[in-house]
Amino acid sequence: MTRVALITGGAQGLGLATAHRLGEDGFHVVVADIVDDRAQAAVDRLTADGIGATAAAVDVTDDASVEACFDVVDSVAGGLDVLVNNAGIISRSSAEDIESDRWERELSVHLGGAMRCSRAAYPRLLSSSAPAIVNLASVGSTFGLPHRLAYTTAKAGVVGMTRTLAAEWGKKGIRVNAVAPGYMDTGMMQSGIAGGTLDRDRLLMRTPLMRFGYPEEVASAISFLVSEDASFVTGVLLKVDGGITIDGTFHADDSYKTQDKSEVH
Repeated sequence: MTRVALITGGAQGLGLATAHRLGEDGFHVVVADIVDDRAQAAVDRLTADGIGATAAAVDVTDDASVEACFDVVDSVAGGLDVLVNNAGIISRSSAEDIESDRWERELSVHLGGAMRCSRAAYPRLLSSSAPAIVNLASVGSTFGLPHRLAYTTAKAGVVGMTRTLAAEWGKKGIRVNAVAPGYMDTGMMQSGIAGGTLDRDRLLMRTPLMRFGYPEEVASAISFLVSEDASFVTGVLLKVDGGITIDGTFHADDSYKTQDKSEVH
C-alpha cells in the first residue's frame, strides 16, 4: 500500500522540496497551501516528474479549513502516514512597534497551525504502521532574531510542542521530531537580504560551512526523520544550519570572503 504524506505550505520553497523528496521516497504527497492555484501548480510539477501528488487548500489558522484538508487526505488512500508542518509566514519590525494582529497571525500560522494539523492527523496516524510528524522550527528557536519577535517566539513554541507531543504520543507509536533550518537559499531569506534585515557577509562569516543551505538539504533531513532509519528517534530538534548556532567565533576573520561556497551545490 502506498504511504501518504501531507506537507503544509508545500507549494514552494522548503515545502515543495520536501514534497519532491518524499515523493521520490515512494510517498503519495498531498501538497497543501493557502493558495489553491499555487498548490495545483506544484502538483503539476511533481506529477511531471513521475511523483504521485494531490493538491489541497488549507488555511492552517482555521479549524474547519484544516478538517477539509484532511478530508482530501482521506480521499487519496484512506490513511495518513506522515505529516510535515511547514506552513509559515514572517514579518519584520522592531519589537516595540509590532502590531497585535501581526503578532497573533504569525503565532496562529506557525504554532497554532502545527497544533491544529497535528491534532487532526492524530486519529489518522493511529492506523499507520510507521506514523511520523516533522515540525519546522528554525535557528530562531535557538537564538534571538532581532526584528522577528513573533517568528522566533512561535518557532521556540514549536520546539516545545514537538517534545510534548513526542512524549505523549510515543506510547501510540507516533514519532514527532523537528528540523531547524539555518539560512537557506530561499525567497524568504533573499527578501531579508534585499530589505537590509540580513547581512549576507556576516551570515557567511558566522556559518562554519561558509555557505547558505539549500531546500533539498532540509528535505533530506526530513526524509531521514520519517524513515525507518529513524525508527527510534523522537522528540529531537535536528539542526540543518551549517553550524551557525554552535559557532563561538567573535574575532575578526576575513577568510570567509575568499571561501564563499554559496554557489556550490
